[in-house]
Amino acid sequence: MPENERDDGPSGRRLQLEGLVIAAVAPVAIALVLLPFRSDIRTDNVSLVLVLAVLIGAMAHERLGGAVAAVLAAVSFDFLFTRPYYSFTISSGDDLQTFVLLLAVGLVAGELVVRSRRSYAVARHSRREAEQLRHMAELAAGGESPGRLILVVQNELTRILDLKSCRFERPPFQTSLPQLRHRGVRLAAGDDDESGLHSQLELPVRANGKLIGRFVLTMPVEGSGIALPASDRALAVALADQLGAALAGPPPPAAP
Repeated sequence: MPENERDDGPSGRRLQLEGLVIAAVAPVAIALVLLPFRSDIRTDNVSLVLVLAVLIGAMAHERLGGAVAAVLAAVSFDFLFTRPYYSFTISSGDDLQTFVLLLAVGLVAGELVVRSRRSYAVARHSRREAEQLRHMAELAAGGESPGRLILVVQNELTRILDLKSCRFERPPFQTSLPQLRHRGVRLAAGDDDESGLHSQLELPVRANGKLIGRFVLTMPVEGSGIALPASDRALAVALADQLGAALAGPPPPAAP
């Protein structure tokens, strides 16, 4: 899914919970594996290994995972590997410094993972948008029938916006629906649902400034159209504009 590609449905929440569990378990598990070798390993080497656990936590659940893994790695390091053992006091200044660095690494790692994934998602979304618009242009240039072009856009909208259904209608329209636009959802004048929590939206299709039809978009959850990411709205409107240009055909020749 769009901007950050995060799924907020049941499967997405389950994955997030699993990631948080991994972030919490990884540093403790690694610390326990290293415990039998405590007398043979220097504490700074232990901290380097625990940094890997912090990175695992950040990869599993981004900022929160990195923070949780960092705290548990630092606590495990303090409790198991610094004197006096099995207490939450640190007698060595070097060990205290390592404790603080573990916390800092976790926070920084989580932030870096978030930024990296966000940049990747934006780049992938931009490539996908360009490919979709190019595909539409190729279909239009190839002389595809209007019905074929409408079906292509209909399928793309269903996939991009994760719709329950999508249909194309020609005017006159039987109903007035909130309208999907670049800047959000515009409610019709006199709409009695001021919150805008609608399960259906319309996406107008215009050719040469004239309204030639609309897509009726049935959202997966009531009101989810209000929270559509800006990039998804922009792509949906761009596809509708491209379809309108294709259906309008070539401009008439200029008068001599």
